[in-house]
Amino acid sequence: MKIGLLGLIMSDFSDVNYDKLRFAADLGFHGIGAHLTVPASTISDETAARVKEVFANQRMPFLQLWGPYPCIITPDETVRRAGVEGARDLIRLAAKMGVPESGVRPTSLSPRGEWWPHADNYKPETEDRLVRSLCEILETAEEYDITVVLETHVTTTLNTPETIRRVIERTGSKRLKLNLDPCNFVGDLQTAFNLPPMLQHLFDVLGDYIATVHLKDFLLEDRFVVHITETVIGTGLMDFDTILRLVHQTKPDAYVVIEHLPISLIPLAKRNLTQKIKDLGLPLG
Repeated sequence: MKIGLLGLIMSDFSDVNYDKLRFAADLGFHGIGAHLTVPASTISDETAARVKEVFANQRMPFLQLWGPYPCIITPDETVRRAGVEGARDLIRLAAKMGVPESGVRPTSLSPRGEWWPHADNYKPETEDRLVRSLCEILETAEEYDITVVLETHVTTTLNTPETIRRVIERTGSKRLKLNLDPCNFVGDLQTAFNLPPMLQHLFDVLGDYIATVHLKDFLLEDRFVVHITETVIGTGLMDFDTILRLVHQTKPDAYVVIEHLPISLIPLAKRNLTQKIKDLGLPLG
């Protein structure tokens, strides 16, 4: 397996330069993804070409491209179409920059944010709208030869392995894959304290569709009612022994991607993950 990084580039690309990529290369990362903070349509051809050249000069693989767009599951057809077009713009930009994967978030019906819970996220008609949006997005992915990778979470329509597999298969597209993020399936205390069954189930149901695996750790806060908080890899409760063995068994050449950390904590997470992989005797790089 290889170790990738998300979170180093989370901007409008104006900060992408030699020093930023050398930081990741010197830490031993094998690839980097990026998360735009502006719509993909606002990135000029000149900026796209410059960033592509920086990656090429450093011989650093550009793994995935993520970015913002309006809700793609809303019953408001005007907003839904705008969300689909925003996701299509990400695909077009990924193709322009030679990035093989473009990320798609399921979004949320919550007015507070795209990852926040809402009761209607789980309704059958919401899933239908998600499938419709994905099919439209995948038309562009087919045109530009890009793989679309789904991000999932218990707060979203893509909240269980069975639902995720059903949605992928409903699209009928071989270009739709999954960014498996085990931490995003820890939604209750019973799961948090007994991770192996949940992790095994994820890989059993979704293994055929995994493109990459995003890795985060978590801890439980002593607060009412239930508060599950992300933390640095190796400092929480996540069972990385089980995850890494399952990754090796299911897709040994996959990228495991560190994310959601401030720059100052990335080196610690990288060291802890690298040591864990070595301790398990798994191939790296």
